[in-house]
Amino acid sequence: MKRIFTLVFAIVFLLGMVSQAHAQGGVNLFNPYPSSTSAPVPDYIGFTLAAGSYQYQVRVTQTNAGNITYNSGKLYVSSNKYEMRHTLPYSLKSTLSQGTFYILVECFNLSGTKIGSDSTTVTFQ
Repeated sequence: MKRIFTLVFAIVFLLGMVSQAHAQGGVNLFNPYPSSTSAPVPDYIGFTLAAGSYQYQVRVTQTNAGNITYNSGKLYVSSNKYEMRHTLPYSLKSTLSQGTFYILVECFNLSGTKIGSDSTTVTFQ
């Protein structure tokens, strides 16, 4: 019984490590759900970062038979927000359906040095 518990624990631990393989510096992308397929087009890109004031940038690039790209530019977060929701413009949301996209969130300190990032590839329905 103890060996089975240890084996199950090890598998769960390894799966957790794999799911966070792209996360760096405490940045975790949570919306859309990482590596999902047939996902609904979200209203926002959500991520978490346990830090003080910082800047962030969201990039979206189509990876299947298209050339749709989006770059939010660096945006300033003035308070200790743990959870950020970057609202997508309607013009982008309307083009995301039926495509596979690489989503990258990067966070920077106030002097512009990169402090973390997370990325995922998602197929929208």
